[in-house]
Amino acid sequence: MSTRKHGVTVLHLDESLSVQSLPLPPEHEMVRLDDMPGTHALCDPFAARAIERRLARRRYEGVTLIGRGTYHYITYFLLRECREPFSLVVFDHHTDCAAEPPMLSCGNWVRRALRRIPKLRRVVLVGARDASELCDLGRHANDVVLVDERAIAMLPPRQLAARVLQAARPYPVYLSIDKDVLHPADAATDWDGGSMRLRTLLYLLVAIRRHARILGMDLCGEWPVSPIGAFSARSLHEIRKNEAANRAILRALRSS
Repeated sequence: MSTRKHGVTVLHLDESLSVQSLPLPPEHEMVRLDDMPGTHALCDPFAARAIERRLARRRYEGVTLIGRGTYHYITYFLLRECREPFSLVVFDHHTDCAAEPPMLSCGNWVRRALRRIPKLRRVVLVGARDASELCDLGRHANDVVLVDERAIAMLPPRQLAARVLQAARPYPVYLSIDKDVLHPADAATDWDGGSMRLRTLLYLLVAIRRHARILGMDLCGEWPVSPIGAFSARSLHEIRKNEAANRAILRALRSS
């Protein structure tokens, strides 16, 4: 049984979160992961073991801020900690169900979780543009529900929320959010952006918070920060845009 307290964990994989000023509660901590090789987009087995060891030593659980979408595979390690059957609800412009290479990656972590985490009973993918990666999931195909980008455009938020909640039942929910699901006016990432507006995402998060038990959540999709371009006019604009989105998302989930 976990002895961690409810709080916020900020993962330091790069500088994309350190340039933001987020309203973190007193119950928060930073876990440094930027000193190990083999973590960018693909996670080699040595890095995977080191990441799990450091995550195991953290003091808080509940909300994890990951950084760039390049590191979305960190969610896989967080899901392995869930101690009861659960549904995973992923807001992402991609399915992250690519065919598995030898290494865990930001493009295949959902597929790996389906195959290797027995307590994961259902995956609800919200906002993905393309379902082609779901065609060869084999026996796990029935465990995946897709609410794709077209549904986001066609259905009002209340119907979207009802569809997501129905798909996740009867299990508690783990939430994983990549801001590339959002319209470029609301968030900026180094991946292609989706079409979901921030107000729709916030509505869905509040509905899930009110009608489902949330085991945990993570958030990624930050603008990349480099020493050369960190303070360019464009970077500052995109960083502030993402900071505003992060603040709104954290506020929507403040009671979870």
